[in-house]
Amino acid sequence: MMPAVVSSAPAPSRLADGCYLALRLTGWLAVTLGCVAALWLLFFAALGNFSFSGTVLQLDNFASRYVAADAARQDRFRLFFWLASAVLFAALAFFRRHSLGDLSPAANPTCKERDHGR
Repeated sequence: MMPAVVSSAPAPSRLADGCYLALRLTGWLAVTLGCVAALWLLFFAALGNFSFSGTVLQLDNFASRYVAADAARQDRFRLFFWLASAVLFAALAFFRRHSLGDLSPAANPTCKERDHGR
């Protein structure tokens, strides 16, 4: 009789897969939100003729007008800002959708991540 071969590879854990998925999605969201912030900064840099002093002057002008506005106008501005940010986020998410790839680590047999310590 031959002894049965026991596989030393551990079974994939749901907790590990969930953590992997959470880290991938968190990273993707962080980069996409960072790109939205960079687009807003690029907008103000373009208004300031791509110079540091011009950009700071545009931001100062913008901030002083926002503070001087009445509450109703500030509310409308906040609504416009969040809607524009949501549109930018949706556009960037559409163009970055392929960077998520296949989120399941078990479905990727060519994954080069090593299981250290087991």
